[in-house]
Amino acid sequence: MNKLIIYDGSCPMCRLYTKGMVAADQSGSLTRLSNDQLVQHTIISRLDQQRARHEIPMVDLDGGETLYGVDTWIYAFGRRSDRIEKLLSFTLVKVILQKLYAFISYNRRIIITSAPGRWQLLDLQPEFHIGQRLAFILVIFGLVSGLFATGYVHVWPPAFLGLVVGQLTLAGLYFILTHRHNLLETMLDYTGHLGMSLLIGGTITILGAITGWAILPLVGFALLIGQHFIRTYRLGLSPWLSVCFTILSLLLLDSYGSPMHF
Repeated sequence: MNKLIIYDGSCPMCRLYTKGMVAADQSGSLTRLSNDQLVQHTIISRLDQQRARHEIPMVDLDGGETLYGVDTWIYAFGRRSDRIEKLLSFTLVKVILQKLYAFISYNRRIIITSAPGRWQLLDLQPEFHIGQRLAFILVIFGLVSGLFATGYVHVWPPAFLGLVVGQLTLAGLYFILTHRHNLLETMLDYTGHLGMSLLIGGTITILGAITGWAILPLVGFALLIGQHFIRTYRLGLSPWLSVCFTILSLLLLDSYGSPMHF
């Protein structure tokens, strides 16, 4: 049977893993198509468009059932091995995968930021889900806090907390003054992006401390600032938020004399 996976073309993560799903199918019956290449209304009519925004759909071109999300994964990777299919289909494993899939799906544009896409015949941009976003923020800032537990981040924790709280306060005041109608959503989205910027920059810095490569802490700091600029730009926010973040970061690092100690 011929199967077609339809993925969000503006999502780097979606492009990557659907490529792997097609490669795992040795029969050659599984193909993929991005929503920005989709021109057939007949295919769209067979989709639950609301569900397709959060669970990647796989259409049976021969008229069979359309699969979504984890079921698509099980079919794609199960084609490679019956054992893999049985393992992934086990009830407990499937429930865990569904929870993890939903967590990643609702937050995928925060995890790997993407430029706002142009209008598409089929919109696959995930909706905002406050529970999933709050869970994501807790996980990300938990990981950032874990960086301190390694002992490789030589920054006074209260000073770092001051950086985060100060930046979030500035962002909140900016959102209020610009009268954004979706204040809570924007604030939580921004908080998620801030956490990802800190996590990416901090991780590279720790790798530098572990390996002894002096260049990596500098790269980590550059990524920290660069990610914040990119993410706020793609959120359509003022670049002054990133300027303030850069100043606060430099003040924090200056107290230790060098970005090598971030």
